[in-house]
Amino acid sequence: MSLFDRLDWLQKAIDILPVGVWLMDREGRIEYGNPAGQRIWGGARYVGPEQFGQYKGWWVDSGTPIAAHEWAAARAISQGETSIDEEVEIECFDGQRKVVLNSAMPVRDEHGAILGAIVVNVDITERKRLEEHLRQIADRDPLTRVLNRRSLYETLASEIQRARRYRSPLSVIMFDIDHFKRINDNYGHAVGDRMLLGTVETVRGELRAGDQLARYGGDEFVIIAPGTDREQTSALAERLRNLIAGVQVPALPPVTCSFGVCQADEEDADGLIARADRLMYEAKQSGRNRVVTG
Repeated sequence: MSLFDRLDWLQKAIDILPVGVWLMDREGRIEYGNPAGQRIWGGARYVGPEQFGQYKGWWVDSGTPIAAHEWAAARAISQGETSIDEEVEIECFDGQRKVVLNSAMPVRDEHGAILGAIVVNVDITERKRLEEHLRQIADRDPLTRVLNRRSLYETLASEIQRARRYRSPLSVIMFDIDHFKRINDNYGHAVGDRMLLGTVETVRGELRAGDQLARYGGDEFVIIAPGTDREQTSALAERLRNLIAGVQVPALPPVTCSFGVCQADEEDADGLIARADRLMYEAKQSGRNRVVTG
């Protein structure tokens, strides 16, 4: 008898695997779960396919809940389907949330009849956290933590497509801090950074959940405002102008900003930003601390 013909040795091998392995019978009952699988799920529920709803999970790509019949194990047993690395978020039996790669395949006898299923889970929670951290680094301005210039153009291009698809308005605001170079020269870059952070904090407090704030460069910022027309966005810019001008910092000059506001028309992201930039420049040429809408 070879080594791999002995089930006790096979079980020992499965027991030391770093991934979760579950063996289910034709009724969907768990016959065996290795230690890694128990750790991933925080235990196990020994139920049949009709009760797979007790397992709480969501499809990562859509965020929709996974119905009992949609679990890979249920499909393997009921339909003979093999699933590989389906990315799902699960709620473990100890209350934790994790992201796993979920795979399942049917086990058949020599005649092709389904005897049960093998399910494999790989916990990728830490990997997803690292990916999100790296994405934040790539997409965010390191000082202000708002979107950086690259991410601004990607986000704006996506919002322009969405606005055209749903025939909804989309507006942008470009603004910068008046005489910012003079502030840096007279008070130092540390003070300039504090002004940038304070301005961003003030602006963020007035934005909706769907709005996006990005640092275009230096002291220039852009607000993407989906679902708002020119008049609504101009009112927002005026409100921001008053709020920023009303902030008093001891031993520092008052901060004011100049704003350019426009609503998307037929241009692409480059064209829309360029138009907002021209309007902001017009605001600065007209005396600063004002909103120009076009």
